[in-house]
Amino acid sequence: MTRILWNEQEFELKNLKLENDILSGTVNGETISLPVVTDKTGRIISAANSDGLPMPVLAATKREYTFVQWKGKVEKITFSRGREGNAGETEGDGSVTAPMPGKILELMAKAGDIVEKDQVLVLMESMKLQVEIRSPIDGIVSGCPVSVGDMVDGDSLLMQVDAAKQQQQ
Repeated sequence: MTRILWNEQEFELKNLKLENDILSGTVNGETISLPVVTDKTGRIISAANSDGLPMPVLAATKREYTFVQWKGKVEKITFSRGREGNAGETEGDGSVTAPMPGKILELMAKAGDIVEKDQVLVLMESMKLQVEIRSPIDGIVSGCPVSVGDMVDGDSLLMQVDAAKQQQQ
């Protein structure tokens, strides 16, 4: 699960996927299906407005924020992985998964690296947005089944972090 903060309002995103120019998933418990237009690389370049007409979508990422131009206004979005103790999620689970389909831009850790909770592990691009994927726990990276340039589906495993065992000194 991923949470986004869009103009100071929090949304919970689950199971986002883009297939046949339809963006679908669950937003705050409600199933959505939005017709979109993609370019040849699969990036969303416009989405249908309430009249069904295409509306351009422009996005830029700077630090932890993504700015999206939508309906003539610029909106600010912050992405975060859901680690707030929701049902089905445990803080001890070190699975690092893709919040949505996208392309791996950078791997910031590799197998054997010691990482801290909330440390950025993967930078990916999805729908022209750069998304930082963070570690859910303190630990050691035990596996990374993806490479830079890979296209991944939502919920794909990106890295596995094993919980750090306290060492005696």
